[in-house]
Amino acid sequence: MQKEKELSEMAKLTPSARRDIDFLKQFAEGAYMLNSLKKITTKVPYAKGAFYLSEFLGKTPSAIVQEYKSDAHGNLYECLDKWEKVFRDFATFLENKNFSSATVALYYAGAKALINTNVPRRMSVQAKSPVAISRTIPGVSFDDLKEIFAICSVRERAIITFLKDSGMSRADALILNLENLENFERGDQFIHLSVFRGKESVEYGPFIGPNAVEALRAYFALRRSRGENLTAKSPLFTTEEKPLVRLNLVSINNVFLRITQKAGKRISTHRLRKFFETYMALSVRHPIILKFWMGHKVSKGRDIESRYIIPPIPEQLALYKESYHNIDLTGGSLEERAKAVVKAEFERMLTPEAKAFAEHHDIRYQHRRGKPKAKENCENGEHCGENFAQVQETELLQHLKDGWKIAYKLENGEVIIQRSAQVFFADGVVFFCP
Repeated sequence: MQKEKELSEMAKLTPSARRDIDFLKQFAEGAYMLNSLKKITTKVPYAKGAFYLSEFLGKTPSAIVQEYKSDAHGNLYECLDKWEKVFRDFATFLENKNFSSATVALYYAGAKALINTNVPRRMSVQAKSPVAISRTIPGVSFDDLKEIFAICSVRERAIITFLKDSGMSRADALILNLENLENFERGDQFIHLSVFRGKESVEYGPFIGPNAVEALRAYFALRRSRGENLTAKSPLFTTEEKPLVRLNLVSINNVFLRITQKAGKRISTHRLRKFFETYMALSVRHPIILKFWMGHKVSKGRDIESRYIIPPIPEQLALYKESYHNIDLTGGSLEERAKAVVKAEFERMLTPEAKAFAEHHDIRYQHRRGKPKAKENCENGEHCGENFAQVQETELLQHLKDGWKIAYKLENGEVIIQRSAQVFFADGVVFFCP
């Protein structure tokens, strides 16, 4: 059973990862190190580190371990000094390959493990590991995400929208079953999730919205059409090939690697999590609520804020719905967004009588664009001016002084502004005039 699991995990690896593991397995010391590691997610980078150490020294893994043993048996103190310098130079070798500091530290640990798992603890390498500096990973941009989404498969869209809508980490998302989607079968467009975040040992309750719900419905329908019997205990995301099993960390990384290669734009599970945090923060002003949705521990020690400050689920849901437009992939171009703003503003301004009149006559919503022309007078004698404009925040103050108002804030930091408008009807069409 263990052998079958190992073969299944190996089949999901990238060619590069398989090459490094196969290389190490040729040598008894390398195979022993790999067998001492339980998780494939640890074996892959450690094998890569051992491979690079072999490349750096120009020796096989067996020769490296045997040399270290010989040095240690001769004079342990001189051995430790020698190999501390070897590993210091090895760290520079990795840095020159332009790896991030975190990657350097991970490969460095794998190289040390090659020796340390093959010698007694008292003889282990004492070289201090390089410090991994955490760098801020930018979120994927709104426009790039829409382009990526357009070329993705049904399963890829389900994964992307779920992570984008929930802000969840990949580790938390992959352990979910269908039963974790509250009221999904009822047809709700907004779904609450009860999740336990193992990394920080906290319970939290993210949501997903219409983008994810629609994509998941298509994904589940595809799985049923392929003969899968979906139950409450079925994994939320599975492999594509039979036997269908739950996606793991390696396989989901491979999914995003393929998407990145296909789209030519960088995307990852963490970039989607950053996307959620960045754009939801435009509306969710209370940092504790946003942290709670993402499964971050909001205080040290006992998590008092999450227990006493976080509002009840219905109030959280209302806030999530109100803010969802910030991450909604159905938002279109500037023109499409402006039209949506016009319609929303129109609905807000209409009196009940005017709204009833509009519904009765099936009135279309229209926004006349372009500069005012002397001969194009509206029914009320006013010119139809240019009611919307897109400006930078630095230009906003002057426009507000001139009577404009904010209609919509774009993800690129610019703002759609709108003139104060009057509503009138002409030929069954609703017009806005300044």
